[in-house]
Amino acid sequence: MKIEEYFRLGLLKKTKIEKSKIKGSLEIAERFLKRAKGNLKIKYYDVAFLLAYNAMFHAARALLFSFGVKERSHLAMIEFLKEKLKNNPEIVDSLNILDSYRITRHAIQYRGELCSKIDAKEAMRDAKLFLKKVKELLGESE
Repeated sequence: MKIEEYFRLGLLKKTKIEKSKIKGSLEIAERFLKRAKGNLKIKYYDVAFLLAYNAMFHAARALLFSFGVKERSHLAMIEFLKEKLKNNPEIVDSLNILDSYRITRHAIQYRGELCSKIDAKEAMRDAKLFLKKVKELLGESE
């Protein structure tokens, strides 16, 4: 689907750029990543995976807000960002990973599938790296 179609369907909407929304999404991403680590320790691998996905989602959402756009669809957000950032292959690679995790998240959340410790750790590693890249791109690095 083309990006214009996502806007026409209301899955993406123009909004004003607000630094507080960008910062808020980055803070939420950090919090989800910390909680993913805690769930990994208690061997709740599916929950750790979901939290790692949510960390990546909120990092991507911060990027989306930086373009003055809000989402009503995870896929629409990912496709929009891939198009807007197509000249940044590292970010696009991370967005492709996020998209694959979106599908896994759906299986865990709606079909009750489980995931392994390895999958949860990999998702957490990818979320941490993506969050770092997003912060750098947005000038929010520490």
